[in-house]
Amino acid sequence: MQLFFIDRRQQQILSGFAACFTNIPVSDVSSYKNNLFCFCEKKAGESTQKLHIMEIGDPAPGKDKFKKSVDIQVQQEGDFPVLIQDSPKYGIVFIITKMGFLYMYECSSASLLYRTKITDQLCFVSTRNANTDGMIVINKVGQIFSINVEENNLIPYINNAGHIPDNRNLSFKLAQRFSLPGADEAFLQLFNQKLASADYAGAANIAKDAPGTLLRNQETIAKFKSLPTTGGPPPILIYFNALLQSTKLNSIESVELARPVIQQNKLNLIEQWIKEDKLTMSAELGDIIQAANPQMALNIYQQSGSPEKVIQGLITTNQLDKIMPYCNQTGHVPDFLQILRQIMPVNAQAAVGLAKLVTNRDQGPPKAQTDQVVNVFLEFNKIQECTAFLLEALKGNRPDEGHLQTKLFEINLMSAPNVADGIFKLNLFTQYDRERVARLCEQFGLYGRALQNYSNM
Repeated sequence: MQLFFIDRRQQQILSGFAACFTNIPVSDVSSYKNNLFCFCEKKAGESTQKLHIMEIGDPAPGKDKFKKSVDIQVQQEGDFPVLIQDSPKYGIVFIITKMGFLYMYECSSASLLYRTKITDQLCFVSTRNANTDGMIVINKVGQIFSINVEENNLIPYINNAGHIPDNRNLSFKLAQRFSLPGADEAFLQLFNQKLASADYAGAANIAKDAPGTLLRNQETIAKFKSLPTTGGPPPILIYFNALLQSTKLNSIESVELARPVIQQNKLNLIEQWIKEDKLTMSAELGDIIQAANPQMALNIYQQSGSPEKVIQGLITTNQLDKIMPYCNQTGHVPDFLQILRQIMPVNAQAAVGLAKLVTNRDQGPPKAQTDQVVNVFLEFNKIQECTAFLLEALKGNRPDEGHLQTKLFEINLMSAPNVADGIFKLNLFTQYDRERVARLCEQFGLYGRALQNYSNM
């Protein structure tokens, strides 16, 4: 086997016959993925076969280059590895031998986790299962094997496997590196030990590496908040700082960190963390920032996928013209009547524009009924704006909208008869209740219009 380093144009001849490259963390710096080369070796004149796992890139900061070797315990004379496949999700490599044996090795310790015979036929090709990070293998008679790790069982299996050296420590490290379930008690115990010894940064790192929300939750934050400050930074800041250095805060942590920062008016820090992708965007985060910086809150709503909050943010920042394009782009169908109620006190003219858009029939069924929209205008006593809306909405002079034509004349005759007279002069409407409108014209002094509309004198 020839290993060639392109950047340095260097080559090395190896007595190997199955190899793969992988990027897997193998140190305590779980966020750093080591660039590894794994190969099986059998030197001439030697009876033993070895698995080598060596680092070919730069090591983690402060660490030496990684290298591990282990003898492969072949089960039948003349057997040797023919296929090898990495599984970065679990930090292991699969090896298939000529005689159909499967070996599973953990990379950081080169420990044999599992071995079994899967076939009597030669396996000649394999690939990674993109869905499970397992291995798919085909033998010479066409049988297909899917080899996968059961995520919930890996750590308990290692804990109970007496053949694996230092198995409990190994299982904890794997759970820590890859956020695997099964070591919850160990995480909780070590976390509490770190807190008891005032190693708050160490406790934060344990919480960071624990699976899911086992430790990264509201309860842990409350514990750090309750701890006394002993000459240095408050423990809760030590906790957040340790997390920010190596990972992204979850939604609970993001909100809890933002609260004191907002109180100190240091929104530039929040902006910086957002740019560095250190905070999880959520509607709650946007809510607590909204009063201090409405535009930043709007950006958070957009990134968190909170459409109702986005619309609220567009209203707050007076970007009303962007509401309909946003709804069309995302396919979100909001309660437009509620949006009109929010806009009306802020910008009644913009409400007119939105009302026209949501009742328009030119591009399919209207998104809101004209009657309901009129009621919203009248709730806020916006007679002038309601009139402008109705003049546009009723220009088709449809028979089924006669009651709305009547409403248009009613509200103007009662509030501004001269405006009603101007509407008559437009000569746009013929479907209204003439008797009702004639009586109102007579009542409010438009006698000529009353005579024109009475049908029985």
